[in-house]
Amino acid sequence: MYINVAFYVRNVILENLKTYFQKKYILINDQKYYLKLSMVIGIALTIFVYIFDPYDNYLATPKYNIPIRIIQLGYGINTAVVIYSLYWLLFKKLGFASKKRPWQNYHHWLLLIAILSIAGFTGTVYHRLLMDVGEVETSYYVLITIPRSISIAIPLFIITILLDERYVYQSVQSKSVSHVSKKTEIVQQKLPSTIVLKSPVINQTIETEISKIQYIKASGNYVEVYIEGIHKAQLLRASLSYIAHCLKKYDFIKKCHRKYYVNLSKVQKYHGNSQRLLLHLQLVDEKIPVSKSYAKAILSYLKNDEKYS
Repeated sequence: MYINVAFYVRNVILENLKTYFQKKYILINDQKYYLKLSMVIGIALTIFVYIFDPYDNYLATPKYNIPIRIIQLGYGINTAVVIYSLYWLLFKKLGFASKKRPWQNYHHWLLLIAILSIAGFTGTVYHRLLMDVGEVETSYYVLITIPRSISIAIPLFIITILLDERYVYQSVQSKSVSHVSKKTEIVQQKLPSTIVLKSPVINQTIETEISKIQYIKASGNYVEVYIEGIHKAQLLRASLSYIAHCLKKYDFIKKCHRKYYVNLSKVQKYHGNSQRLLLHLQLVDEKIPVSKSYAKAILSYLKNDEKYS
């Protein structure tokens, strides 16, 4: 049993970690994002300080008769300002986020550790300026202050990593949708912009611009055609397979479920994976389901060609 655990740790966990840290990371070059990130970190630290008082303010005396709560708030403000200033300096002025400098994940982690360390150091200086802590033994710094500072930095580090991953994920989705829209425009330039859907059973037609079709849904002996700008679905006496035949030239209108065809250029975002996928369309409340058998094809169409590995 111990041999199997050691084998698993060495060959699975360590290999996955090695792959992760060697993976190229596209540094985010968005000052608005870093401003929001710094504010989130500042708020998180302030809450942490209010709850746990890690700086032992109750043992110290304010030098300038400032209320302890105001001083504690200052920790979060100080950290937020320092972190944003460092990002501004490194990325805005020094160009560390340039596309010509793809970093590996361990570079990114080291950068975050350095930034949080500097923010922690300035927090300590801030503490010493405002609080009279008296004489403190060196052993207290080694055994208490340093480990406690590291423990404070860990949740802030995790928050930063998670927010970065979320930003990158949303950026990829946004680029994917943009990629689909551009592809759709190219196709539409070569094909008629207007289509007339005729019922094969009764004398009934629906005429619309192909780009305004949002999705089509089977409903018994009818299909519901949802068109941008029209609140109610347009009913047509026809089968879904018949409508699919009429739209086969437009490759951005895809079957995603046994009851649904969807215009992929209208996809605003999506969530899930190949097992369970939902599409969110522009100006549409209904979430369009994607069956497992179609998920892989839909995702490959939506995903951007840009690689992060």
